[in-house]
Amino acid sequence: MSQIDLGIISYNSISINKNIILNANIQERCNFYFFPKHIHQSIEIYYFISGSCKMDIGKETVVGDAGNIIIIFPNTVHSFYLDTDIPCKFIHIHFDPYMLGSILVNKENLNIDLFSILESINNYYKSTADKAMISLLYSIVDEVNNPQQFSEILSTLHLIEVLIYFMRKETISSLLLTYETEITPRYVFLAFKYIKENYSEKILISDIANYLNISSRYLSKLFYKETNLTVLQYLNIYRINKSIDLMMTTDKSLTDISLSVGLGDLQHFSKLFKNVIGISPSKYKKMLLHD
Repeated sequence: MSQIDLGIISYNSISINKNIILNANIQERCNFYFFPKHIHQSIEIYYFISGSCKMDIGKETVVGDAGNIIIIFPNTVHSFYLDTDIPCKFIHIHFDPYMLGSILVNKENLNIDLFSILESINNYYKSTADKAMISLLYSIVDEVNNPQQFSEILSTLHLIEVLIYFMRKETISSLLLTYETEITPRYVFLAFKYIKENYSEKILISDIANYLNISSRYLSKLFYKETNLTVLQYLNIYRINKSIDLMMTTDKSLTDISLSVGLGDLQHFSKLFKNVIGISPSKYKKMLLHD
């Protein structure tokens, strides 16, 4: 596979016409609704309008009550369920953090790397949403579901406002990066791209490093610094997430699914799945069928 020239690619600024927001809507669940543990690379934002729900996020059980905002970060195992028959109404927004890039603040020579900031936060964030945050969330939903000219740009700008508002409120000043560090997320972003395009095949760290024209050791160092995961851990999580997608959208057998996501051996796939999700893939598939 040919190597790439980083000199002709720039990911250090946000392109606001990209499809960053995957979906944004208002949902209602009731009657002991249950969605089993799952994992993905996107970020989820929940704002609870009425009612209450529970989420198992990592090793914690988190309650979402009316007025709460909960943000679930990438590569976090989580579930969503109601333990009563009382309806729960909420805003639900999915977006791709890897498309965010960074915002350059020229006056202070700072590069506010949104991707790195969001990746550095552990599992989830919970707070009470104020009027300004609620207004922004409703604006995103409106622009996504009632598109007009420039709606994609406006919805992305509103999302950036939400994230900056969140950073300002939480005073995450220690996560502001100098402009010279822009090469780090660029390499990691391209490693994500390689995994996305080749996860169904055998992948070695050296394959990705050769593609980026850097050493395996340097890639491993940069990758862990940005994601708090090793390359192999991320690859395994990505494959497990893809296997869940196939369980939900196809009738493939677990053997075929394991082959489709590049894991090959069903025994290895089952062991890895249980380590990540907490239950075997066969039990998980039965839960999906029951649901």
